[in-house]
Amino acid sequence: MKKFSAGSWRTGMFVALISTVLLVPTNHSQADDAMDWSHWRGPEMNGISREKGIVDTWNPAGKGQNVLWKNEDAGGRSTPIVMKGKLYTIVRNNPGTKNEGEKVLCLNAETGKKICEYPFNVFLSDVPDTRVGWSCVTGDPETENVFALGVCGQFQCLKVVNNEFQVVWEHSLSEEYGLLSTYGGRTNVPVIHGQVVVISAVVIGWGKMAKPAHRFIAFDKRNGQPVWFEGTRPLPYDTTYSSPVLTVINGQRLMVFGSGDGGIHAFQPLTGRKIWTYNVSRRGVNTTPLIVGNTIYGGHSEENIGSNKMGALFAIDGSKTGDITKSGEKWRVSEWFVGKSSPVHVNGRIYAAEDKGTLLVVEAADGRLVQKLKLRGPVRASPLYVDGKIFICTSNGIWWTLKPSKTGVTGKPKRMRGIEVYGSPIVSHGRLYVPTTGALYCVGTKGAKPSADKRPEATKETPREEDAEVAHAQVVPVESLLKPTADGGQAQEFQVRLFNAKGQYLRMAKADEVEFAVQGPGKITKRDLPSGGKGWEYATPKSLAHTSVAVTAKFGKLVGSARIRLVPDYNWKFDFSNGQVPVTWVGCRYRHISLDYDLFKKVEKENPLAGQLYLYLMTSFTNSNNPAVTTGKAPQVYNDGTPRRTWSAMLRFLGLLGQVKTVDDAKGKLDSSLAILTREKFVAKHTWSAPKGGIQLAVTRGARKVDGNGVMVKIKTIPKGARSQGWMGFIDGSNYTIQSDVLGATKAKKQPDIGLSAQRYTLTMLGAGQQLQIRSWPTQLRMAKTIPFKWVPDKWYTMKLEARVLPGADGKSSRAILKGKVWVRGEKEPDKWQVEAIDDVPNVKGSPGLFGNAIDAEIFYDNITVTKGK
Repeated sequence: MKKFSAGSWRTGMFVALISTVLLVPTNHSQADDAMDWSHWRGPEMNGISREKGIVDTWNPAGKGQNVLWKNEDAGGRSTPIVMKGKLYTIVRNNPGTKNEGEKVLCLNAETGKKICEYPFNVFLSDVPDTRVGWSCVTGDPETENVFALGVCGQFQCLKVVNNEFQVVWEHSLSEEYGLLSTYGGRTNVPVIHGQVVVISAVVIGWGKMAKPAHRFIAFDKRNGQPVWFEGTRPLPYDTTYSSPVLTVINGQRLMVFGSGDGGIHAFQPLTGRKIWTYNVSRRGVNTTPLIVGNTIYGGHSEENIGSNKMGALFAIDGSKTGDITKSGEKWRVSEWFVGKSSPVHVNGRIYAAEDKGTLLVVEAADGRLVQKLKLRGPVRASPLYVDGKIFICTSNGIWWTLKPSKTGVTGKPKRMRGIEVYGSPIVSHGRLYVPTTGALYCVGTKGAKPSADKRPEATKETPREEDAEVAHAQVVPVESLLKPTADGGQAQEFQVRLFNAKGQYLRMAKADEVEFAVQGPGKITKRDLPSGGKGWEYATPKSLAHTSVAVTAKFGKLVGSARIRLVPDYNWKFDFSNGQVPVTWVGCRYRHISLDYDLFKKVEKENPLAGQLYLYLMTSFTNSNNPAVTTGKAPQVYNDGTPRRTWSAMLRFLGLLGQVKTVDDAKGKLDSSLAILTREKFVAKHTWSAPKGGIQLAVTRGARKVDGNGVMVKIKTIPKGARSQGWMGFIDGSNYTIQSDVLGATKAKKQPDIGLSAQRYTLTMLGAGQQLQIRSWPTQLRMAKTIPFKWVPDKWYTMKLEARVLPGADGKSSRAILKGKVWVRGEKEPDKWQVEAIDDVPNVKGSPGLFGNAIDAEIFYDNITVTKGK
């Protein structure tokens, strides 16, 4: 029986042993270089450097005043880091070519010469090429590993060995967990604490995580195992790039961040337990929090909660717990649009740049304005304070060297012609590094000897010896994907890590102290380990079903949990006859539902509005947070009494918005359709009421399930998920074929886009363009092939995509061969492939999946198969 990831019991036991010894955060100050800059906001995570002797002026023009070196290959949006004499950044690779992608770049920090690079493809992402390289690399001084997140969700741990990058481990966060990669390109930055590295994104996952939320995944930084997976409020309006910041408040280590749900939150970094929440904005918060003592400063440029005013700069008391929206607010000044650039704190004042380019100098204690300074351009980069100066640059290249004064700041601008700036300046070893989209500049004086003042003493955690009581049991790994086989498949060893109330690691639970249980197929048993002692191991069942398993571990009164997806090897077939979207599919449930296609067509033929109402109600019942609604034990209620305005949302979908003013109007429009659905036993009953002069409809689901032709539908009713990807299983698959029957509906004479994915490529039927296209990167089309293809709505077709990896033309490299065809369902399959594409920079593996753009109309799927290549 195969062991998951470890490969052998001995390796698995080694992981357990080092977890016991090394999970406790250690003080590496003796080994760390005090002038390294291993996080984009600096060693103190606040945009402050303690170095001295930094030059006041520079100019990239001509030979470059005070420019020590310039590297055009390192230009981009990202803020670089410096660690152990090496500079790391993440940038576009081969921009503007058919081989374009993304890469992590390592330079000699002193000379700017390239040491090595790690290129990787951008795939199945709507990010435009100009926004590639959005995130920042984070360095780990303890191991000298670096962590980088690509725009499409490739998260990797890399190490430079013999002047070459080696992959320590990597994850495809989109395919494995459901990371959302959007046109905006906003991508988060990793943060390291102890033996975990934490990364976040808006995640549309599987099971209970199928609804979108801004979620954080903590991985064991040594082996990439996920140790906790937690999030903020579901259905956020935005993705975000606010970076988590580590601090200690009340003796407790906290990770503070801005979220896509519009709040500032504090989690324990080793456990993921939420300590407090401050809700401030109706949309996502992008600024990285600034922490001074127990006070957290932040800003946003969206609509404020509790007000129709836009934008704010605010201060929070981070010593509170729970919902501190009211109790924790020290001050907030609305209509200051600090939504992109993160502020700095110097001598009791906050220096914050508004999005359109006004620098605010504010008293930190009460938010009183000291000075406003027009910076002459929009600002995306964050200010840097070093050697008594504040450096800040506008996006259009206006560089400011400012000195704090009694009345605010003094200084003059310098236009840097021909440069564009999104990344922030940093300082390391006497050198100032300035990232621009055209080049990375190293600024300083030749031969200067770097020096620095000592950093302020960091606030210390309460010694863990003062609280040895176990308050949290953590099951590791928290997520697993295993392959069952007829002869037993894979096995997974589980650990239980124990923490006190402050989130400090205490010890590993002994096997005899824990009682494991599973809900679902397979068994978990306590067994002897070859190296001695006992451990717990889950073994997959011999059945080959796509299903999930819930794992629980009891330690006294505490319960920890983990989840497993069971996905067998190909071949697969899905016909949705059970009325369910497979629970193991990532990014599919919630955005897709299963329904009875025979019933849908029957009621639609009798009354088109009844067909649309069936779609809407089935979606609402399926995606309800209340199991009683889903099972017909309680009604689903539609009214406009909450910010969700569910009644108006229904009318909008049905095309009735503005036509219904009273309950009698509503009855006249909908009662006949509801009567049809009641007759078909899909609706048990419905009632009308008029709360506070409004309209309310309560509908209870009937007993009828999917008993005709079950199909899956990508629904137009999910506004933030109408254009999306979904993935079906393991990411190491290659050389396979995916096929599906598909139908695109039509509304307002518009058709959807329908796609199948294989090996990180997509075959797409484009509705508006009436084309058939093979692609990997939708917004760049670097290797895409497109042909005219007329297809009509409300008609079933069969799509087929084949992906193969073959030797390249030189006999050494590889290339991907993609072939696609579409034909009317029921007719003979064409002998020839209709569209073919070759990728000389291939994706050699990837999960089968689906792509759909149902913004304009629904997409129906049936009879999906995935088969091994011959």
